[in-house]
Amino acid sequence: MFAIKHVVILVAIAFVIAVPFAFRSPSDSLTPSVHDDVLVVITAHNESLRREYGHGFREWYRKKTGKDVVIDWRHPGGGRDVARYVDSMFINNFRLYWESLGRVWTQEIRGIFLRLEHIDKNSPPLEQEVKDLFLSSDVGCNIDVFFGGGIFEHQLNARRGYLVASHLKEEHPELFMEDKIPEILAGEQLYDKDGLWYGGSLTSFGIIYNEDAIRELEIDHPPRTWMDLANPKYFRSIAIVDPSKSSSTLKSFEMLIQQQMQRSLQELQNASKYEIKKYELEKQAMHQGWIQGLQLLQKIVANGRYFTDSSGKIITDVAAGNCPIGIAVDFYGRAQKANIQERGGVQRFAFVLPRGGEAPSPDSISLFRGSQHTKYAKAFIEYIVSLPGQQLLAFKVGVAGGPICSPLCRTPILKTVYGDEFQSSRLEGYEDPYQSAEDFVYRPEWTKPVHNLLGFVVKVAFIDAADELISAWQQIIRAQNEGRTKDAEKALKIFSDMTLLSYPIVRTSFAEALYHKDPLVTNRYQMDLTNKFRHQYLLAKQLAKGLDGVVK
Repeated sequence: MFAIKHVVILVAIAFVIAVPFAFRSPSDSLTPSVHDDVLVVITAHNESLRREYGHGFREWYRKKTGKDVVIDWRHPGGGRDVARYVDSMFINNFRLYWESLGRVWTQEIRGIFLRLEHIDKNSPPLEQEVKDLFLSSDVGCNIDVFFGGGIFEHQLNARRGYLVASHLKEEHPELFMEDKIPEILAGEQLYDKDGLWYGGSLTSFGIIYNEDAIRELEIDHPPRTWMDLANPKYFRSIAIVDPSKSSSTLKSFEMLIQQQMQRSLQELQNASKYEIKKYELEKQAMHQGWIQGLQLLQKIVANGRYFTDSSGKIITDVAAGNCPIGIAVDFYGRAQKANIQERGGVQRFAFVLPRGGEAPSPDSISLFRGSQHTKYAKAFIEYIVSLPGQQLLAFKVGVAGGPICSPLCRTPILKTVYGDEFQSSRLEGYEDPYQSAEDFVYRPEWTKPVHNLLGFVVKVAFIDAADELISAWQQIIRAQNEGRTKDAEKALKIFSDMTLLSYPIVRTSFAEALYHKDPLVTNRYQMDLTNKFRHQYLLAKQLAKGLDGVVK
């Protein structure tokens, strides 16, 4: 009797678990079966997007060929996690290939492989040999497509030799006309000239805020620019994702730096009484704007409430009013507004693109070397860039060509989607990025050499020294509020001294230390720099208090 009772319970549990799977359509599944043709895609995109694109691609490919293909999604985490996963797979597979040739694998060979992008014809013979052997092989990473991520990640993979051309532009030149997908938008490349990667959507970076929380801070107006976030009234109010762990935050900080460089150039042009060569003027503006940008970022970090690895946490906290302000990607802001509207809640959540300080950047897709399902991979890239895949990004749920479960709230890269014929199908609040991007022109040659370094600069000098930074900023604000202007000015001069982080130093000493072969050298350099800034902030705190500035 006892055994029968337990068997009945187990059967009932099994029935409850099995029912949802029994009634689920195979085409809606995120997990392929053994009978399906499979495409392996790695991405940092969330489940909603993976589900919609998994279903949409399967239906599109079935109509086109009469065959079924299911996407085997690999989702190790955020963008940095994806990069680490891909690196590890390429390293492991190249090691197997290397050893299959009867050669001994060493830490030196591993270190060379990790520096593939820096190897050229002037590199030592062994380094050239490793790179040439890799590029002449079909060594892959057991993944077909890299979907999502900014162009920096795709460009880095291209320089390392991880990517191969999908030939989409050659096979579908009609997609890459000026009235469809132009080559350049606001100074930003939208696809690789060699066809190694293509923009699949456009991403902008801006400010989210809670209107009620902003009102409680007694601010005259909500934040509209990056400079607004340095307002002392926002002290302990801004949620920030660590830029060394988030490519989207890093990109937004790069845009902030770019805006300061452009402002500096305009000021220098207006003030110059003599004829100065354009190159010299731009060089001066780059160096000056870099410092001004870091000083602005320093105050924004000093206004920080917390630093996190999760963009999702920031969205949730700002929407709930637990934190007044955050820095976020546009589609997170749109999605949160849509969620609140769908639930019928009062709309206190807002998203704004910083005026004059933002240009859309492509979220890209590329084909990995050694792909085992190249035919499907090329078809998927075509689907993403063409009209059926682009409609999913901006259309309402349930309309023809739109998503089936949830809105994706992303910005299409294909101009056709912004046509009047699709106005009723598009979600509300969409602006044509090709018209609104005229206020800001991205200059990649200015910040590209320091793009990947910027996140570590902010982390080492600001975030890792956050306790001292925030404490010093608090004392400076107090001195200003108490009318002790001289104390505040003395302290702010020390506080904002960026001599250790000048543009030339970051490009040389900082870069050499960060990319050093010995990780101990890198760690020592970072710790030493953090300690120097901690001391600098302690000194500024003393001065703001009106003391002698001697740090004991």
